[in-house]
Amino acid sequence: MENNLDIIYSKPLKCYIEIEYNTKLISLRFVGPGKHTREKKAHDAAFELDRYFEGELIDFASDVDISNFGPFTQKVLIETRKIKYGETITYSELAEKIGSRAARAVGNALGKNPIPIIIPCHRVVAKKGIGGYSGGIDIKTRLLELEKRNANNL
Repeated sequence: MENNLDIIYSKPLKCYIEIEYNTKLISLRFVGPGKHTREKKAHDAAFELDRYFEGELIDFASDVDISNFGPFTQKVLIETRKIKYGETITYSELAEKIGSRAARAVGNALGKNPIPIIIPCHRVVAKKGIGGYSGGIDIKTRLLELEKRNANNL
């Protein structure tokens, strides 16, 4: 089955987002300005993300495909998806939720997250600081600020 690609622009993040999918979401990538000049929206996730960036959507309904990961990474990503909009937890708290004490392994699993925002790994932070993010600390900071601002209005 051939994969499809949607492209949206996020004003809060100041970048384009590529959404790859077939029957389920496969990946979401942050792309700097200049690579794309127009949006293409066909999958529900593109419209959900638009609403998310406008502060209207809290939970994503789109199905994701994480079947190519091992059981530990799948467990981390599934639990991460349960973190509520506008909230954050630490890597060690997430590890505890899945019955582990391996906070560093949780961080490594989150670094493999192919579908950030929808699997909201930006909501997982370090005990003393923001922690890492595959899209860069700037994008993680903007996502957390967006959610904090919008959560106060809900």
